Amino acid sequence: MAVVSMMRMNGDTDELIAKLGPITEIGRELAPQHGGLGTIVARTDDGILAINLWSNEEGRQAMAQEPAVLEALSAAGLPAPAFEGYEVAEMHILQAAVTD
Repeated sequence: MAVVSMMRMNGDTDELIAKLGPITEIGRELAPQHGGLGTIVARTDDGILAINLWSNEEGRQAMAQEPAVLEALSAAGLPAPAFEGYEVAEMHILQAAVTD
């Protein structure tokens, strides 16, 4: 069953997005082999919200343990995120929304 994970980080939005850049690149490379389906990074009033969609919980957990991801997170100097994760009950993605 698909899962969605959400990660909130507080701070200067532009700075957080810049620091997240290298991690995003690693994610684009590694996520597909762990069932990654997509990512959205949104600006919030006090930072960012990153939403990741996974084909299953095991893949989400495996990606979180990837050495390259852990190293990039450590090097980025990002604040500790607040995580939430949920099983997806329904999912509808319109073709027009699919972009790189």
